[in-house]
Amino acid sequence: MLILALWFNSLLSLYFFKINFFKESYLFLIIGTLFFLILNYIFRIRQIKSSKRKLSFLVEKRTKLISTQKEEIENQNKRIKLEKDKSDQLLLNVLPEHVVKELKQEGKVSIKKYDNSSVMFIDIVGFSHIAENYKPEYLVNKLNNLFTDFDEIIEKHQLEKIKTIGDAYLVSGGLGLDTKINAIKCVLAALEIQTIMENYKKQAIAKDNEYWSVRIGIHTGEVITGLLGVKRIAYDIFGSTVNIAERMQANCEPWKVNISEATYQQVKMFFNCSDRGKVATKNTGKINMFFVNSLKYMYKNSDDKFANNWLMEILDFYSKSSLNYFALKSFVTNILDEKLSSNLHYHGRHHTEYVLAAAAEICYHEKITPEEFLILKTAVLFHDMGYIDQYEDNESIGVSYAKNILPKYGYTDLQIKTISKLILATKVPQKPKNILEKIICDADLDYLGREDFLKISDDFYKELKGYKYVQNKPQWDKIQIDFLKKHTYFTDFSIKNRTSLKNKHLKIIENRIK
Repeated sequence: MLILALWFNSLLSLYFFKINFFKESYLFLIIGTLFFLILNYIFRIRQIKSSKRKLSFLVEKRTKLISTQKEEIENQNKRIKLEKDKSDQLLLNVLPEHVVKELKQEGKVSIKKYDNSSVMFIDIVGFSHIAENYKPEYLVNKLNNLFTDFDEIIEKHQLEKIKTIGDAYLVSGGLGLDTKINAIKCVLAALEIQTIMENYKKQAIAKDNEYWSVRIGIHTGEVITGLLGVKRIAYDIFGSTVNIAERMQANCEPWKVNISEATYQQVKMFFNCSDRGKVATKNTGKINMFFVNSLKYMYKNSDDKFANNWLMEILDFYSKSSLNYFALKSFVTNILDEKLSSNLHYHGRHHTEYVLAAAAEICYHEKITPEEFLILKTAVLFHDMGYIDQYEDNESIGVSYAKNILPKYGYTDLQIKTISKLILATKVPQKPKNILEKIICDADLDYLGREDFLKISDDFYKELKGYKYVQNKPQWDKIQIDFLKKHTYFTDFSIKNRTSLKNKHLKIIENRIK
């Protein structure tokens, strides 16, 4: 029994040893596995961080490289653009902008014809004699300074400098831009050039130095333009217009601006001019010429030299609008000259010109907008056109002419409707309803309060007698007295500037009747 108990006890001890051994081994395995996993995790973390650092370094290095390359490319593009701008500017200094644009797009420049271009020649008086008495360096520097001043004025008025020929300076306007107002811009530039020449003269006299003078000639008509040559290419203009402009300059006087009839017709609305009549020219025969004296007072600024804001606003509006007032005026005045009866001693074409001038003056003082100004001037052109067909109720005939003609010159239906009302507003007795109707009514009878009233009154009498509306002067004087007593001006300008003299004229006629 003892032996059996010892054996059983041994078995139990062995059993419990195995159980403990296996328990400890399993625990060791778990701990070892966890330790391995932790070590592996730490290793992987370190490996990932190392990879990130390497990748970050590579990215940063690559970014710096790309940034450097990008900066180099940008600098290179800037240099290319700078060189391109320089070459473009050089082209623009030699050729007009629209020519450069065509040359870039098409690779060539086509020959073009312009029907209404103004050409201006400027020439230094007696330059050959001047060149004999001064050093070449002095002459070239002074000529360069003078032409630089001319360049600024020409650019300011958006004209094209074509070329210089020795001491001569050639300019053109209306080569694809501002074809409706290029003659006006040329004259404005010419007057400005003569002004700076006068300023140079005053400065030279103050320092007891010599001074130069220039002659300026302008003609408006058809020109042909083209690009000449392959090396040192030149943009030039051709045609009889260029030749006549040169004749205008050659037959000008120092310090003056000499223009042709064609130019005069396009600028006379804004400028005071002196008619020189027909002047004999070399190889061209006799040509009607005019000296431009100054801007009319309504259109010049306070220092009496340059265009005021109102004129520039009118020109800007007109150049951008569809209206072609100057072509219309030429057309209408030709009709009036051809078709109005010679017996219309008062209502002839000259009366229309008087009313146009009076309307412009009143518009200036009444602060009328550029569009209203041109609408009003257009109505004046037609307000007496009805006299072509009949003496009575001529206003309605004038409206019919306006409705038929104006659409061809860019006028809208609304503008034509306004013009029609303005024409009808001139019918006596006048009953204007708005400021534009008041202006045209006052302009139509502006002569009642002007210095030339008595002469115009006599012309009116001669007309009415010819049409058998009056028999003799006393009868006419009675009609005038009655009319003057009833008449009143409507605009502030006319009331202030015409009423007093009109009343004096009334007294003169009343005394004549007595």
